Amino acid sequence: MISEPKPIQVSQGSTPKTATLWITVTNHQQHAVHLESVRFTFPVGTGAADLSNNPGSAEPQVDDIKKWRFELDADRPGSAVLTPKRSATVPPGGQLDLGLAHIEVNAQVGTSKLTIEEHIQDAPDSGTEEWPLAKVPAGFTTGDFRPETILVASGTPAELTWRGDSRPGATYTMLHDGPPCDVTAVRYWETPPLHRDTAFTLVVQVTEGGNTAEYAMSTVVTVARPDLVVNDLTVNGHTVLAYASSAFDLGEAAALTYTAETDGFLVGHVRADQDVPDTEDPPPTLTVTVAPAGRTSRVTSVQSRLAERAPGDPGSRLTAVVPRGATVTVARTGTTPSTHALTWLPFGTGELKETGSGARRRLP
Repeated sequence: MISEPKPIQVSQGSTPKTATLWITVTNHQQHAVHLESVRFTFPVGTGAADLSNNPGSAEPQVDDIKKWRFELDADRPGSAVLTPKRSATVPPGGQLDLGLAHIEVNAQVGTSKLTIEEHIQDAPDSGTEEWPLAKVPAGFTTGDFRPETILVASGTPAELTWRGDSRPGATYTMLHDGPPCDVTAVRYWETPPLHRDTAFTLVVQVTEGGNTAEYAMSTVVTVARPDLVVNDLTVNGHTVLAYASSAFDLGEAAALTYTAETDGFLVGHVRADQDVPDTEDPPPTLTVTVAPAGRTSRVTSVQSRLAERAPGDPGSRLTAVVPRGATVTVARTGTTPSTHALTWLPFGTGELKETGSGARRRLP
C-alpha cells in the first residue's frame, strides 16, 4: 500500500487536502484463492489518529470492474468492501489493483491507520492487518531515500541520501543493524562497513500541537561476495571455504592486539628451542584471547617443553575460532628461547588488522 502524496498532509484553511491510497491485493500462495471479500477501513473523526471527518469523500476504484465490485459501505463510515461480482478466484501470483481516491484529510497531525480484513472461502478465520498512515503538517515533504550505489564490495560502506524539510519538531532517525543514529541535521549518511545485504529504514517524526506523525522509508544495499549466515548448506560442486591464508609472528613484542574484519580461524604453534625440564616454570607459552563484541572472552593457550623432535616439527599447536568484529590478543611468555608462528585463515574478504599505537601490520 502506498499513499499519494507520500506522506499524507493534513488540511489547512478552507480548502481540504486530499489523499489517495493505492492498494495491491496479491495471491502469494501456490494455488488459486476464492476471495469472498476484503474490507478496508480508516478511522473517521477530527482527531490525530483519525484520517478524515468526511469519509464519504473516498472514491473506491478497481482495475477489473468486470469481475470485482469495490464500494463504500453505507452502514460503516470510512469502510470500503471488495467483493466478486460472481464466483471469482485469484490465481497464484495474480493481483488486483485498488484505490481509495480523493479522501479529504482532517486538520490534525498524527498517525492514523488503514485496517484490512480478508475473508477467503473455506478459511476458518479472517486475516487482519494494519498499515500506518502518517499525517504531517501541510507543506512538509520528505522522500527519495536511496543509496548512491545499490551494490558495494564486502567490507566497504554505502552512502545513503534523502530529502526532507527541516522544521521545529521534526526528527530523522536511521535504523540498521547497529544502534539507531540521529540524522536530523544531515541529508547524507555513510553506513558502517557492510559484509552482507543490509536493509535501512529512515524514520521521520514530526510533532505539532502535542501530536506526532511517524513516517518510515526503507531501502536495501546489496553486498558483492557477502559473508554468509546459513543453517544447512549443501554443496554439489567445487567450492572454496577460506580465502588465502597469511602467516605472521609477534616479532620482538610480547603481545599484540588485532581486530577481525571477517570470520576466520587463527592457527598458531610454539616450540621450545631446547628441552624444558618439568621442574622449570614457566615453559614457552602461546596464548590467544578472543573477545567478541558483547560476549564472554575465550582463551586458548598451548605450551612447549620439547625441542624439535624431527626436521619440520612445529611443536605444540592451537586453533582459535574468531568471529567478525572480535578483538584478538596474542601473547607469548616463558624464559626459555622458543620459536612461534601464526596463520590467519579468513572466511571472507576482511583482514586481521593490528590495533594500538604500535600497529604496523595489516594482514590480508
